[in-house]
Amino acid sequence: MSVFSATRLLGKTVLVTGASSGIGAATAVLFAKAGSNVILVARRAEVLKQVADQCLAVHKESGLSHGGKFATIQLDVSDKVQVAGFWDKVPNDLRDIDILVNNAGFVLGMEHVGNISDEDVEGMFATNVLGLISVTQLLVREFKKKQAGHIINLGSIAGREAYAGGSIYTATKHAVRAFTGSLLRELVNTPIRVTEIDPGK
Repeated sequence: MSVFSATRLLGKTVLVTGASSGIGAATAVLFAKAGSNVILVARRAEVLKQVADQCLAVHKESGLSHGGKFATIQLDVSDKVQVAGFWDKVPNDLRDIDILVNNAGFVLGMEHVGNISDEDVEGMFATNVLGLISVTQLLVREFKKKQAGHIINLGSIAGREAYAGGSIYTATKHAVRAFTGSLLRELVNTPIRVTEIDPGK
């Protein structure tokens, strides 16, 4: 079945970046409903708490005895110092992470090349690419130690097809696709799984 197969997710611990809204929030809630523990990571602490409350509510409604532990961590994945200090913020009972969902990312503007601000370029690459890589490196070391784990990277249809006005965003998502492809090939002979999900219209 899908990655959200309940029997396979009971009691698993999942780390979701960009969990304060959109796909990240919905993903966290689905894992909670499937009986997983969830670590929710994002820059907006107050919104994260609301999503964690939703996770707790759906877990209670599910009636499952597994999972039910939810932690929120305020963290900007584009900040290397914050990422380096990630483990210091993780509760002891949630340190054995089974699944990483790299969802943090965003798109800014529709300007054409020549009119794109450096701030937009640097912001999208810092989060969409460098942040994803930093968090993945952090977790893949742990997954290799225990010879288990699943890395799920949120790409985009923009990582397959470019469009006018999206040169930087599509470049970041093409980078995610290339990184994921290389990571998959590096880990193909291990029990660690690698998945890319490409939402689009």
